[in-house]
This record gives sequence, C-alpha cells and structure tokens, in this order.
Amino acid sequence: MPSDSVFPFDAPLDVLISQLADASAQTRLQSVEALRLRKAASALPALLPLLHDPDWWVRVATADAIGELGDETTTQALLPDLQHPDPLVRSSVTLALGQLRHKPDLEMLLPMLGDPHHWVRYAAAVALGELDDIRAVDALIPLLSEDKDYLVRAGAARSLGKIKHQKAIRPLRRAVVKDDNELVRADALEALRQLWNGSLGNPDE
Repeated sequence: MPSDSVFPFDAPLDVLISQLADASAQTRLQSVEALRLRKAASALPALLPLLHDPDWWVRVATADAIGELGDETTTQALLPDLQHPDPLVRSSVTLALGQLRHKPDLEMLLPMLGDPHHWVRYAAAVALGELDDIRAVDALIPLLSEDKDYLVRAGAARSLGKIKHQKAIRPLRRAVVKDDNELVRADALEALRQLWNGSLGNPDE
C-alpha cells in the first residue's frame, strides 16, 4: 500500500468523493479513510454504496466510517441491506449499525446472530458489543458456547467483556477452560479481566 505521502489525504472533498469510484480498491480504501479522518459527514451518501464494494477491506473501512460519521437517521438507509443476498454485504452493514451505537438498533441486530453465514454472525456479535446493552447478554452467551465457528465465539466473548454483566462470568470461565480454540480461550480470559476490573451489571436487570 502506498505511503500517506503518496495519497492526497488533504485533497478537496469533491476529489476524495470522486475517488470512491476509482477502479483501484487501494484508492477507494484510502479515500474512505481520508473522509473518515476529515469527519466529512457530507460524504455519507457517497459512502453508503461502498458497503457493497467487491473488496472486503473497503467494506469494513466504510462500515467504520459510516459508524463515525452517521447519525440515527443513517440507520434507515442501512436496514434494507440486512436482507441482502450477499453475506459479506450483510456483515458490513451489521458492523456499521453497531458502530453507530444507536441502542434501538438492538432489535434489528439480534436476528443477525442466527444468520447462516459465519461472517454475519461474527459481525452481529461484535456490533452488539458496541451497543453495550445488557439486553444482548442472553443472546451472546449461547453463541459463545454453541456456535460452530471459532471467530463467532471469539466475537461473542469480546462483546460480553465490553458489556460487563455478571451473567457472563460463568460462561466465560467455561470457555477459558473448555473451548478447543486458542483465540476463543484468550478472548474469554480477556473478557473476564474486563468484567473483574469494571462495574458489573445487576444479574436481575
């Protein structure tokens, strides 16, 4: 990837926006990042289509940018793509909804935990952690112990650590001891550290 000195991060906004349609995925990616760093909310209409970009890194960067630049009204533009036939589009949109940190989006994200594609389930697990809503705990705990994909289990562990509810302590301890994947065990251990070092929610809430 070219250095920052090669890419014109200080280019006018209209130039950066035009480069979102560049044939080079690298240029599109750097344009998205430049717009995010410039906090160019006016670029949102041009960024939204890049959630469909053929390049995975561009989609993820776009989700992050939309999460930082968008507001509650952006949710409405994203919702239709939760049903997109391409699971990679569904996952990027799910991540973007999490980055927006709009708690009413919880009801829209919970069903994505049951998506047939592991990338979408992973994105949903991560997004729910960004919302930091204790209502997600009961949905994340089964994912931690039962999902067949280790990345999904790891994402659930990290989000449970962010939410910091003591209901998660026992399942996380079990994952540390019994999960057959090293990443899941490590993330579950780190989540437990976050729980013990943070304020715990009331288990009856």
